[in-house]
Amino acid sequence: MLDWIEDFKLSDEELEAISEPEWIIPNLIISGHIVMITAEPNGGKTTIMFHLAGEMVRQGYNVNYVNADISGGDAKPLAKQSNELGFSLLLPDMKEGKNMDSVLYELIEISKSQDRFDDVVFIFDTLKKMLNVISKSAAKRFFDLFRALSAKGMTIVLLAHTNKYKDQEGNPIYEGTGDLRADIDELIYLIPQRHEDKSMTVTTKPDKVRGAFDPITFKISPERVVTQSDDVVNTKLANEIAEQLRQDQAVIDSINKAISADLVTQKDIIGYCSNDGYGQRTVKKILIKYTVITDQPEDSIANSRVISQLWKKSKGDKNSHIFSFI
Repeated sequence: MLDWIEDFKLSDEELEAISEPEWIIPNLIISGHIVMITAEPNGGKTTIMFHLAGEMVRQGYNVNYVNADISGGDAKPLAKQSNELGFSLLLPDMKEGKNMDSVLYELIEISKSQDRFDDVVFIFDTLKKMLNVISKSAAKRFFDLFRALSAKGMTIVLLAHTNKYKDQEGNPIYEGTGDLRADIDELIYLIPQRHEDKSMTVTTKPDKVRGAFDPITFKISPERVVTQSDDVVNTKLANEIAEQLRQDQAVIDSINKAISADLVTQKDIIGYCSNDGYGQRTVKKILIKYTVITDQPEDSIANSRVISQLWKKSKGDKNSHIFSFI
């Protein structure tokens, strides 16, 4: 009755014929896959993908970047950059007589061919401009096309936005339906950390993956030059720390003024901060949160568990503790 089951098992030869996943960009893009890379608006995804498009060209790939989310003022410098990097920048909404439907028509036509597209990469920026991501029926038509193309070896990269709100753990949520998530091979978030000099640190957060993906970090300079960092930066944690610092900053400033005035015991600091309207409990809480205890062997500035290291504490006279700047 169950003899037919053997007909569906792969032989050793058939298993051997299945190729291992080929990285185009390690820990981000696998050849022949559909990957969705999503980030908050102005989170660095276009800047990073332009850089990576050039990297893929250098590896011998035919890279085509379809941008449906661009203003007229940005088109000229991006077109110049794409020419320098060697990939094709398609701007269907800015080309007379053409639109995104024109691009999709051409892709549908080539999906019907018998050709292979193992060296072809298409990047779509952004998904929301291509379809109503809330509509399941519209998404299905698009992903049926993308799946047909990936079956012919083409690599599809979809850039998308995250929702305005995060989940209960502070993680981003992509903008779309559950069905959309099921239709892709990988879903990878970009978590940006913005700096005062207009530079950014952006780290990937693999979410849905088919393979072993590790986070990677990109640095974007104020001039929008992208480099990949050797070390992975936990940008989510860094943002959480920055937000906590922002909330506590007024009390921190008051404590800093006290220490600068040589009021360095806890009692003196609390007394000074009371003049700024901060109670004893609040000041103690902030001191504990940001202080490294340096006179205990198991503690050090390097391994402290405080969320950000602002002050150090050491023993003073008569069992008092002295606070000072790190």
